Amino acid sequence: MPYADPLSPKEIEDRLAELPGWELSEGGTELRRTYHLAHLPAAILALHIAGIQDELNHHSDLTLGYDTLAVSLTTHAAGSRLTGKDFDLAARIAAAAEAHQAR
Repeated sequence: MPYADPLSPKEIEDRLAELPGWELSEGGTELRRTYHLAHLPAAILALHIAGIQDELNHHSDLTLGYDTLAVSLTTHAAGSRLTGKDFDLAARIAAAAEAHQAR
């Protein structure tokens, strides 16, 4: 049994509409968002996200910059395609980012 089933293009479109500020990669295989906040708060947000990822047993790529935190989601076990797990994690990340006053 696969880790999670890939979503259809329509399902991706519908779920993406629920996540303001998030976008698809050019090939549509990744869900991405870059948050802007000061460096130390960005690092703290990254730690918060790491805890959420462990809780959900689904992990993203995080890139910490000077005043940014970039998040990229895909489900490798589903052939590097988007699944409901990616959108569930993105929603949790969005809530955490809001709590950290990221923009």
